[in-house]
Amino acid sequence: MADLESKRIFLIASAKPEEAEKIESTLTKHIQNATVFTATDGSAALFKAENVIPNVVIVDSEIAKVSALDLTQKLIHRKERIAVIIMSPLPDTDHFVDEVVTGQVHILTRPTDEATFIEHLTRALNWIVNGDNANYRMKFLAANQILIREGEKAESVYLVKRGQLKAYKADNGAETLLGHINPGEFVGEMAYINGEPRSANVMSLTNCELIEIPNNCLDVVLFSKPAWSKALVKTLSLRLKNSNEDKVQN
Repeated sequence: MADLESKRIFLIASAKPEEAEKIESTLTKHIQNATVFTATDGSAALFKAENVIPNVVIVDSEIAKVSALDLTQKLIHRKERIAVIIMSPLPDTDHFVDEVVTGQVHILTRPTDEATFIEHLTRALNWIVNGDNANYRMKFLAANQILIREGEKAESVYLVKRGQLKAYKADNGAETLLGHINPGEFVGEMAYINGEPRSANVMSLTNCELIEIPNNCLDVVLFSKPAWSKALVKTLSLRLKNSNEDKVQN
């Protein structure tokens, strides 16, 4: 997970220069610390994947020399955790069924739709980090994804590294904004502190990167990372300040 936290490596296998250039632009725009390599055929992609292990491979279904299916088959059975996004105009329901379910393999039928591509990409990145047995892990969200639902059991707290989220209440279709959560702040900490279910919904407003810390590991993690302890104190102070301001206004 430490490698993914500091650098994200992507390999684009496509013989179409314009397509590869657009994907690379999208990756560097949405993913912080993205390093992107390209290959014009399947054989070159395998060679590059041997020399610099990618986190995610984006492959055109029409790639030459080594087919997209064969390339994917070789990559997903390596000891390293590699996710694959296959760009195909037609849905493929016959191959990689288990891997598609887990999120290791994605069949992208609308590669020109940037929002759809980012949704698949964030799920692929989440599949990679979910294999980590550390006390905390990275979590990626595309814009407008739900992180927390009101009433759910609280199992983790989150530290926002990048992006912005909103906390809100929903009642019969009406939404009441409670506030925004910005980089450097925790979210979900109150349910951990009071032991109660989630008291509000939280949704990403932009592409977000968070650090997810299971509740049973939080004390250990905060003890070992003083900067995160300060971030939690800052968040709690901000919540208290906002609460007092609301009381004064009311």
